[in-house]
Order: sequence, then C-alpha cells, then structure tokens
Amino acid sequence: MHRHFIVAKPFGHQIDCFCPDGEHADYIVLNKADVIEITNERKNMMDYGWYFMININHHRQFYIALEDLDKYFVEGRMMSLFDLELQIIYLNYQIDKALDKGDEPSFLAETKKLKEASILQTHLQRFLHNVEENQIIYE
Repeated sequence: MHRHFIVAKPFGHQIDCFCPDGEHADYIVLNKADVIEITNERKNMMDYGWYFMININHHRQFYIALEDLDKYFVEGRMMSLFDLELQIIYLNYQIDKALDKGDEPSFLAETKKLKEASILQTHLQRFLHNVEENQIIYE
C-alpha cells in the first residue's frame, strides 16, 4: 500500500470517537491538494474493524476506518503518485487523440484535466521530497 496520497476532489469526513462520551468526534473537510499520510499505527476496534492513524499535511492526526480509506480511493477523491502518473499518461493519450481528430472541445477539456493532474503531481512530489530531506536530517 502507498503511504502518501493527495486529495484530488474535496470531501468531508466524520471522525469517529469510541470514548463513552464521544467527545473526540469531529468533522473535517479535506481540500484539494491536501496530503494524506497513512502511518503504521493502526487499531482493530471490536465491531468496527481496522482503523489507521493518518496525518493531514503534517498538521492534523486522527484514526480513519480502512473502509473509509477504500471508499475515498475508489471514488477518486484521493490519489497516489503512481495513480497521478498513470492519469497523466492517459490524458496525454486523450489529448493526442483529440488532436488527430481535430476535436477542439475534447482537446481543451483534456488539457485542463492534464494541467490539474500535473499540479497535484508536482505538489505531492515536493511534499515527498521535503519528507525525505527531513528524514535525512533527523537520522
């Protein structure tokens, strides 16, 4: 499993709390280009399943259900660097097809998507580069 993902489509998430009073329950909105890091810290909650600790932009931490992570990934709300690279290759292919056909509306639409995917890719690459630099400094 990849450890780092970037939010491709904004979404809200209800943070679960299993305390008797539920005082830690919260709602968070993840914005486009937020970086999600899935840590190795996880818990199996009886009757609820697996929960993984995640970091959002190195500022916010909380546990999230594995099934929620799967749902957001399948819906295309979060993507790995590999997913972005595949999407960019596909979009370049679609742009080439539109150019060959002389289909200007498709060309413009696919070019816009390519630009957005490239921005997300660059943002995630920079984030990962900073993570690597910080790990080297602390080692």
